[in-house]
Amino acid sequence: MKKTVTMVFLLFSLWGCSNNNQLTIQNQAQGTIYINFRASIDSVYPGGTSTLTDIPNGSYNYNTTFELPSGVTSWAANGSAASGQMTFDKKNTQILLLYSSTTLTGVYTVYVNESSTDPVTVSSPTSAQ
Repeated sequence: MKKTVTMVFLLFSLWGCSNNNQLTIQNQAQGTIYINFRASIDSVYPGGTSTLTDIPNGSYNYNTTFELPSGVTSWAANGSAASGQMTFDKKNTQILLLYSSTTLTGVYTVYVNESSTDPVTVSSPTSAQ
């Protein structure tokens, strides 16, 4: 009986320690998006999605760069989530970075929108302009 109680306690302890934090990058822009997050660069091609899972709790700096489509003469980035700091301090926090773009008169503009299941996960954002 004592072994059964110990095994049940151990199982519940392991379930309680799981961390399902994740960052999803969805690229609806014309060019490839590169995100530098946790000392790794993740490439997300146009129309693609990448999900980074099992992110430990903590604060992480990130930065976005992008590929310019052919034929553009200049660029701009719009949206404060292009770089900054993400904080995962709760279990099961999910963050979505959605990239889109326009090209008008040779100017390629990338737009970045961020949403999260935790209202304070992205702080100290900076513009990429």
